[in-house]
Amino acid sequence: MKVPIRIKSSPSGLRIILEETCNILEIQEALTDKMAESRKFFKDAWIAITFEGKQLSEEEENLLCDIITTHSDLNIICVVKENAMEEEYFQRAIRIVADEKEKSDICFVRQSVINDDIVESKKDVVILGDVHPGCTVISDKNIYVYGGLYGEAYANGHIIALEMAPEEMKIGDVHYLPAKKYHWGIKPKLVPKIAFVSNDKINIEPFTKELLSRLL
Repeated sequence: MKVPIRIKSSPSGLRIILEETCNILEIQEALTDKMAESRKFFKDAWIAITFEGKQLSEEEENLLCDIITTHSDLNIICVVKENAMEEEYFQRAIRIVADEKEKSDICFVRQSVINDDIVESKKDVVILGDVHPGCTVISDKNIYVYGGLYGEAYANGHIIALEMAPEEMKIGDVHYLPAKKYHWGIKPKLVPKIAFVSNDKINIEPFTKELLSRLL
């Protein structure tokens, strides 16, 4: 008899390996049992989740995430696709969240910024979600968006987002306006990017450890 799921640890959280031949109901049942059995072991950690082995629809993915949070005390920051660059990006997110209690210079928003909201802080701002069109994030330091940046962002340091598609962006005194308007709802292949000022203009480049080390 094939085992519907196997759970392994990863640098950023948990890898949940799904048996391709099992249906979603079998996987749901097995995941519910696993989470309930491991509740005390996992505690209330902040983690990223990777699903492997079986192709899931977005609805199925959300359903499995709901099972994890309902039957354990885990907090899911994000679902990471099987992509080395995203893995590194979200490892950084996990480290930031893990150090939260020891840091007084970070403003955390543990949800997407929606409904024309404005987030403003003199600290580094960390958004665990998307910044929707019409919304604004302002920081005297850096902005980290662990989701899509589709609204406006203003910082004095650098700006990092899993999907960089701002309506408008400003770093220091340097403005950036996109050459063309982003079509909300269309999801290209996501590539984490960093926006920073160099030679009096805002440069947007793919996220790398080397580039981030130069900026910090």
